[in-house]
Amino acid sequence: MSVAEVHEPVGAGTAAPVLELVNGSVRYGGSGTPAISNVSLALRPGEILGLVGESGCGKSTTARAMLGLAPLTSGRVLLHGTEVVTNDKRLTKDKRLRAAVQAIFQNPAASFNPKRSLLDSVAEPLRVHGTNSAAERRRRALAELDRVGITAAMASRRPHEVSGGQCQRAAIARATILRPEVLVCDEPVSALDVSIQAQILELLSELRSENRLAMLFISHDLGVIAALCDRTAVMYAGKIVEQADALELVHAPRHPYSVILQDSAPSLDISAEPVTRLPSRSSPDVVDGRQLAGCGFAALCPSADDLCHTTHPPLAPLSQAHDTACHHPYTPEPAPAEGSSRPAAD
Repeated sequence: MSVAEVHEPVGAGTAAPVLELVNGSVRYGGSGTPAISNVSLALRPGEILGLVGESGCGKSTTARAMLGLAPLTSGRVLLHGTEVVTNDKRLTKDKRLRAAVQAIFQNPAASFNPKRSLLDSVAEPLRVHGTNSAAERRRRALAELDRVGITAAMASRRPHEVSGGQCQRAAIARATILRPEVLVCDEPVSALDVSIQAQILELLSELRSENRLAMLFISHDLGVIAALCDRTAVMYAGKIVEQADALELVHAPRHPYSVILQDSAPSLDISAEPVTRLPSRSSPDVVDGRQLAGCGFAALCPSADDLCHTTHPPLAPLSQAHDTACHHPYTPEPAPAEGSSRPAAD
């Protein structure tokens, strides 16, 4: 099965968000450059929101903030409209969030206790959340492992005794055993072989369809994002710079950084144009702990002018479902000719 076959959107429509990060900022160490700044994301039932961007841009910090694992400097996290995480410097102890929002991490083996069997690790959330019967925990854990393709014989093994794909399946079972409403997936397939990636993506898509799970899916792979996700948010230097329907953003990105990110994706087509190299940040957008006034991408943007260097662009709608933080967004042509260059900015 190809990755493209995985994507079967479950329309979230205008349903109220199940989980929201509202103007979230995280600053590690109390000073210096913020890891994320005024980030707002909303997840609706049955929706997969992709989050893409280069390494170090703040994707994992955003995920940890929504999980209550990274204390917010400012902003808040809402679960069904109720505040569950704030900037009170304390990690949340609210079990509503823990039961409703679960995580799948990039390195499955590192997220397990190496001394415990897969079965024990998958059963642990049940113990934490009040299932006192050991027999009931074992029964439910075996059923959940079987659901993701792990046999009872394999369940007795420790993480280092199974493959990476099998370990990630067990991690998915542990994340879903409490029947959460949201899964936060931080690069869950990047460490796996391509064939195993497709299997895990298909499994996540099936779980979403069966349970109307909302997911935040972090990845560097734009092809995976386009295949699996309903919407995509692009992050640069701790800020969301563009958000749109996943396929629309792949075919018609509007922010200059999104364009460069898309053009940097490698292709197996030998006739394709050379891959665009992502530019290095030549000047910081934070000096002595103070956020500079202009756009954080202005120093690297081919379309930047004085306005870009002096005024920060807000994330504003270009259409009903396409937001961009840019003073001069690209204007896509309706049907560009094959081999034509990228349209110029406004």
